[in-house]
Amino acid sequence: MTPQEFIAFRKQLGWSLATLSRHIGITASRLADYETGHTRGKDKKPAPIPRVVELACKWLEHEHRPLTPAERAARWCDNSRWPQVDHVIDDRREAIYEPDRGL
Repeated sequence: MTPQEFIAFRKQLGWSLATLSRHIGITASRLADYETGHTRGKDKKPAPIPRVVELACKWLEHEHRPLTPAERAARWCDNSRWPQVDHVIDDRREAIYEPDRGL
């Protein structure tokens, strides 16, 4: 991944360096070094983008891309992701407003 590709990736997501750093777990200043291709300071050293950062970006790109209408509908219909309940709540009007007769 080149610095230009890294910048384009971040802009595609619409994230700041701080937001991207929270998602990847690397400081924003180090990510800024990757974007320029070198470290800051008097003795500028090359700052190539590590493979693990490139892979994290590919994963984020896949996870945070906009869903197509079909994908969105499939997620809404997939009830396996919804919490399962093992009891039924009696929400009839009579059950809500009548006093508890068991006490």
